[in-house]
Amino acid sequence: MTLCNKVMVVDDSRVNLKIIDLILRRAGYETVLVADSGSVLKAVRDSDPCLILLDIDMPGLSGLEICRQLKESDDCSHIPVIFVTGNTDDATIKKAFALGGRDYVRKPVNEVELLARMLAVSVQLELTERLKYEEKMSGILELAGTICHEFNQPLQVILGSAELLLQKLPVGATGRTLAETIVNQTCKLGEINRKLMNITTYEHKLYIGNSRIVDLEKASTR
Repeated sequence: MTLCNKVMVVDDSRVNLKIIDLILRRAGYETVLVADSGSVLKAVRDSDPCLILLDIDMPGLSGLEICRQLKESDDCSHIPVIFVTGNTDDATIKKAFALGGRDYVRKPVNEVELLARMLAVSVQLELTERLKYEEKMSGILELAGTICHEFNQPLQVILGSAELLLQKLPVGATGRTLAETIVNQTCKLGEINRKLMNITTYEHKLYIGNSRIVDLEKASTR
């Protein structure tokens, strides 16, 4: 399981930034520290963190407003936000979750609580991504099964007809080369059909113009 390793910490207090930075670095995280609430979105786009620890009460933009902007941004909305705050009244916490926050940690920060909540959020996101992958994989397998079923009968008819034609055409006869080509290419189609039937994973490869297609070779051999 691949968990988060780059964390952005947003707090207008330099002292709080240093404390959280020390905790995270000691735990093996890479950190990006932001003290200016107005520069958070740019910093997020520049550094691409996998998790944001966000203070709520800051001059300028509040953490709640920053979270709202993050969740409305196509390139930032996927990043989970954990609020780090001394303001834990019910109305504030309710709004924090409504705006897309995943969790919150009280100030002053407790190291064990902070790391545990970060790990829980990372694991939850990883499991969510795995579930999406499995659902996508299930759809691909169903589609592959349908395609194989529909292709198999006409392929067998074409192959059988071409082989029968070969039997009736002597070597050097007009049309024999064409019949041999039909047999060979139909066999190749049959091999593709077999690979579709044996798909066990979902992997892409680059195709013409940097488009992406399913890599049948890897998908059918793992």
